[in-house]
Amino acid sequence: MNRTMGSRQSTEPEHVLSFALSTDHAVLVAPARQLTTIPAQFEQTLSAVPDKAAVVSGCQSLTFRQLHAEAVAAAKGLESLGMLPGDRVGICMQKTLDQVVAILGVLWANAIFVPIHPVLHAEQIGHMVDDCDMKFLITDSTRIAEFRDAAHGRIVIGHGPAEEEFPSLQELRQKCQGSQSLFRGKADDTAAIIYSSGSTGRPKGIVISHKNLADGAKIVASYLGTKATDRIAGVLSLNFDHGLNQLWQTLFTGSSLCLHDLIFPRDLFRMLAAQRITALPVMPVIISRMFDPQLPGPDDDLDFSALRYVSTTGGPVTARMLDKLQKTFPDTDIVLMYGLTEAFRSSWLPADQVATRPTSIGKAIPEVELCVLDEHGRDCAQGVPGQLVHRGGCVAKGYWNAPEATAERFRQIDRFPGETVVFSGDLVRRDEAGYLYFLGRMDSMIKTHGFRVSPTEVEDHARRFEGLLDAVAFGIDNPEIGQDIAVVYTTTDRTPLASDTLTEHFRVGMPHHMVPRWFVHLEAFPSTSSGGKVDRVLARQLSLEKLGALSSVENHS
Repeated sequence: MNRTMGSRQSTEPEHVLSFALSTDHAVLVAPARQLTTIPAQFEQTLSAVPDKAAVVSGCQSLTFRQLHAEAVAAAKGLESLGMLPGDRVGICMQKTLDQVVAILGVLWANAIFVPIHPVLHAEQIGHMVDDCDMKFLITDSTRIAEFRDAAHGRIVIGHGPAEEEFPSLQELRQKCQGSQSLFRGKADDTAAIIYSSGSTGRPKGIVISHKNLADGAKIVASYLGTKATDRIAGVLSLNFDHGLNQLWQTLFTGSSLCLHDLIFPRDLFRMLAAQRITALPVMPVIISRMFDPQLPGPDDDLDFSALRYVSTTGGPVTARMLDKLQKTFPDTDIVLMYGLTEAFRSSWLPADQVATRPTSIGKAIPEVELCVLDEHGRDCAQGVPGQLVHRGGCVAKGYWNAPEATAERFRQIDRFPGETVVFSGDLVRRDEAGYLYFLGRMDSMIKTHGFRVSPTEVEDHARRFEGLLDAVAFGIDNPEIGQDIAVVYTTTDRTPLASDTLTEHFRVGMPHHMVPRWFVHLEAFPSTSSGGKVDRVLARQLSLEKLGALSSVENHS
């Protein structure tokens, strides 16, 4: 059932931003130029709903007034340790109220926060520490021994018991209560460095401005219709852009963010009902976890009537995933989104289009234009594959300390003089109605039998096989034809499927040159260190190892 959200976009003039914080408070109207940083957006919301719950974690919560006071105190405390404006500060913490305060404290101190996923190992974190010359690493007390050397001893305890050797941000916040805000950042100042997932080679740091973050909050809130009465499920990690955007939207709109760590799906479903959650942002990997057939699902008596929408990004949503979502939340909109770390969010598919074109990545979000260009920079005709180029809102400043990589991805072209656009490296096509379809990474196309084959097309067809949960396709060099197509897959019951039946499935539904030669089963896909996406490189490596261990290739031909 499609309810009133989805396709709604702001009808306000471009120079004015209006939003209603609640029926009990006056509508705020502020010039957009005053809302080009997260602290500025937060100040506007604070003036209207100071005592409304901003962030909830289990039985604990912070109102907007309390959150603001803690952020300012954290900023003052970090300044007392010698942190200067522009310093890089890593934050590697589990999802807690203390993590939220640490993030905002770094921002309010005019420094640059570097979110780091806690699943990373010390060596990976050490690369980030050295790459951006971190002043401090704020982490949980349980990780000190592990990170001591990687952080060169520059550790601040953000959560957990204090230790004599390292300063405690919690204690510093207590000492600095009542401090005045130190924030004086400008829209184009750097606010964050977000490292890419690192699924290929060393991760690169994407440099994000204050305006990038503020625009992301404003734009996403506009097309999802986020408002003060919303209660957003904070299931996503606060260590990458999509999860952080839920916090930015909260501070911009006056909604409430309810933090939750997904361990057992049943606990998540119970939280959605008990907290009367209205917005559930997820990723495909989370959807798979929610509906894992080997784990208990939702109780029959749970009430999800408050849930307005489920939004997802970070990978393809399979027909099975959509079916599970729609059956579990029959009165809820499903919104599909696509984005780049270099530009946060590029396109979205409104709920009323999901049934018609479920494999589309949609159209451009507000304040963004998406072009599909050929290798000569010309517009591609309808249906013709080309590179997706993003211009407008949310374009990042470039890669940290990587001028060559920045010049390759962030460019200026003749048709948009003086403006930087992002060349995504993604191959897409546009249909007759203007909707976009992702075909794959330009550097991952499989070259076989004289054809260029999109891994995404192979993967989409594989997912149509009953019992097959997800798939990754890639090429294996074969001098006779260029490359063989290999598919590594997972299943709903975690057991392998017969390769000959999979081969027949492709022979019936795909051209001969798109029929895979190899099928490899994994019980579960590995995920990247940030964001929870499928680690395609590691999945490929694991499947090649399994293929190499076989005594006979006939079982997979």
